[in-house]
Amino acid sequence: MLSFFRRALSSWVVLGLLGLLMIAFVVTGVGTPSSMGALGGVGSSDVVKAGSRTLSVNEVSQRMQFELRQQRQQQPELTMTQFLQGGTLEKMIAEMSDLMSIRAFGEANGMVVSKRLTDGEIASIPAFQGATGAFDEARFRQALSQRGLTPEQFSTDIEQGIAVRHIIVPVAAGSGAARDMVLPYASLLVERRIGSVVELRNSAFANGAAPTEAELNAFYGANKSRYIVPERRVIRYAVVDKGMVAQQSMPSEADVAAKYKADSAKYAARETRNLSQVIVQDQNMAKAIAQKVASGTKMADAAKALGLDALPIMGAEKAAFAEQSSDAVAAAVFSAAQGGVVGPVKSGLGWHVVKVDVVNKIGGKSLADVRGEIVAELQAQKSADAFANLLADIDDGVSNGQTFDDIVKVRNLKVVSLPPLTASGLSPDQPGFKADAELTPVLKDAFQADPNDDPALVPTGPEKDVFYDLDSIIAAAPKPLAQIRDQVAKDFAADRASKAARKAADDLLAKANAGASLAALKPGAAKPLSSRRMDIVKEGKAPSAELQQLFDLQVGRARIAPSADRQGWIVVQLDKIEPGNITAEPSLLAATQQQLSNAIGREYTQQFTAAAKKAISAKRNQAAINELRRSLAGSGGK
Repeated sequence: MLSFFRRALSSWVVLGLLGLLMIAFVVTGVGTPSSMGALGGVGSSDVVKAGSRTLSVNEVSQRMQFELRQQRQQQPELTMTQFLQGGTLEKMIAEMSDLMSIRAFGEANGMVVSKRLTDGEIASIPAFQGATGAFDEARFRQALSQRGLTPEQFSTDIEQGIAVRHIIVPVAAGSGAARDMVLPYASLLVERRIGSVVELRNSAFANGAAPTEAELNAFYGANKSRYIVPERRVIRYAVVDKGMVAQQSMPSEADVAAKYKADSAKYAARETRNLSQVIVQDQNMAKAIAQKVASGTKMADAAKALGLDALPIMGAEKAAFAEQSSDAVAAAVFSAAQGGVVGPVKSGLGWHVVKVDVVNKIGGKSLADVRGEIVAELQAQKSADAFANLLADIDDGVSNGQTFDDIVKVRNLKVVSLPPLTASGLSPDQPGFKADAELTPVLKDAFQADPNDDPALVPTGPEKDVFYDLDSIIAAAPKPLAQIRDQVAKDFAADRASKAARKAADDLLAKANAGASLAALKPGAAKPLSSRRMDIVKEGKAPSAELQQLFDLQVGRARIAPSADRQGWIVVQLDKIEPGNITAEPSLLAATQQQLSNAIGREYTQQFTAAAKKAISAKRNQAAINELRRSLAGSGGK
């Protein structure tokens, strides 16, 4: 978390080569020397051990929770289970392990970061500087306090970042690609390749006699896999939803009255306050702010003069405000009149100065005022309870040996019978049929069930389940020839035409590779080809099948390949190569040189990191990682 905070506060350099290695999000004490671990191995609570440093399960868990909260800003419904499925845990452990291993390697070789260097790095962060550009201790502490961090934690993270940066940057700095090394490669980008292509379409060879019975049988026998019908399952189901228990969900007047009485505090008269607050670590600074505000200076202006920001709090209630500050701070704030200035008052966060901007008086609500609200709340609860009871009743029926037919009859459920379906919800016997999307989880469950399994309830929505029974299973098998004779005959003809087109292409290829040109062999059919690699790159899409072959040939040679739509064959011949002048493209040469340098830098960094990990005997505790995964997955998606 500290690294994230640091990057958010300033433009301070973040270690990394094209995303290969980045400074990990570090929590309290991550990677610090530890005596944990038995017999030189990895301790039971450690994910990784590198030299004298360890990465604990708790540290990785904290970072995972933090990363999830960050992602939820864009994806509010994202669960921890979904987060884990994306490979985040493995990537995170790898990054943190690399960082820690490099640091441990540096320590083992006497590389120490001085406190003076660390302090200087912190002082250079713009977010911690006052109006004059100098480091502001009060601003520094306030910024950390608002994010629940201590100066020691932040300093540790900065120190680790400096150490790793000083080790890796020199490794990558010597990875530049020399111009003479780049020139041959870059020149390939501007050379022009010239050739020709002939396409032989299957449709041009489609004429032929209808297949005999023997040919049809032989083709069907050799290609049965083409005509396999996937396994199908036959199910019957009934929808069970809250609408079925609506009549049981209406609350009585006595219920409404009792609910109003139970929630009387909720409907009683109350007040909220709009506040402006500043929290600082120095009491004298807090007093100065309070005096200015009491003298008529706006809270925002008084805070800004000291390089601070006043935090507006709208609609604050006493209990909630006390949880955010302290009982003492809340008592003082809610005792003050509108316009009053409170403070300094001490809490665990620091010294509070609070201006009471507005006092909002909210009148109480009678039963008549909130009757509709209470009825809706009670109805929702009674409906949920009745629905849960209905589902439990069905489950009990299944447990007691009742059949699907028994249960739907007694409870008056409407049964729907489906045709034999594949796992995707399609019916090979009824082309165009597609099961409703809400049945997807039902089909998934049914295709995991055994033939003798009991009927089951499957949730398909927040207020809906499907009760289904697996009637039968139809094994995967090829359709009988008698049912698909016309399709097989059509496939036979297409296969015969494709083979004829391929033979013609093979004959043409042999002649071209014997020295003849495609233009001479197929006048009018041969089309010219001409392109440079840089032209293909500029288009920003994959090269055509023709160009792929053109750039993979020697001069005078030809090659065969399927056409783009797989409905024919192409024969490509390279006639000549015209060298280009890369020096006339200085920007392209420079970009190529940078690309090669980056690639070499990535390789050097990877090799160095691997060597460092080997030198310090970095070890992973897979059992701890597996347990951490299970723990995170079972955290309820929080």
